[in-house]
Amino acid sequence: MIFIKEKESINKVWRKALNELYKTGFVPSDNRFARMESLAIEIEHPILEKKDSKFPITQGDIDIINKFIISGESEELVCHEWTKLYYHRLFDEPNSQIEYMKKRIKKNRTGIATTWEKEVDQYGDIKPCMLSIIAMKQNEKLYFQLHARACNVYDKLLMNIQEFVSLQRYLAEKLNLEVGRFVFTIDFAQIAVKDIKFVEEIINEK
Repeated sequence: MIFIKEKESINKVWRKALNELYKTGFVPSDNRFARMESLAIEIEHPILEKKDSKFPITQGDIDIINKFIISGESEELVCHEWTKLYYHRLFDEPNSQIEYMKKRIKKNRTGIATTWEKEVDQYGDIKPCMLSIIAMKQNEKLYFQLHARACNVYDKLLMNIQEFVSLQRYLAEKLNLEVGRFVFTIDFAQIAVKDIKFVEEIINEK
């Protein structure tokens, strides 16, 4: 398992994850992937910085995603279908999971949300990669932990962290808390065969 810890920078986390996964990940039997390994990330105080220039999604698309995940605005402009799924499963009424989380955290309890719906996802083409969120108050800060079954590190990880840090910041503001630790565990972090040459260019930069 790969462990990565950073103070603030999402970009540094992305680069470290690419480097460590490329160097120490195993070669899976699934021939779509060149590397695979479990990955755990901790960011002490995450900031929403401008994305790394090598990340293959535009800053404009990331900005749209970061806004959509907390507001549901401009869904037709969102380039990532999984983000649309996450927003609706977390926010939609009745029984909004985000509202439930806020109520729990206000009572100094643990807020929990899940995205998997077996009646849909066992048969659907788009299955959620991010499966659950756990959040709680720690020393007047909002601690936020995600669990994902899989993530393509080259073209998804930085975007995923950005969007869920945006959600963490949204909840922290609603609860009058500071942004605290952000923890992300991924069962199978992946580098796709089709992306391996781009990853090698990044990690071999001088």
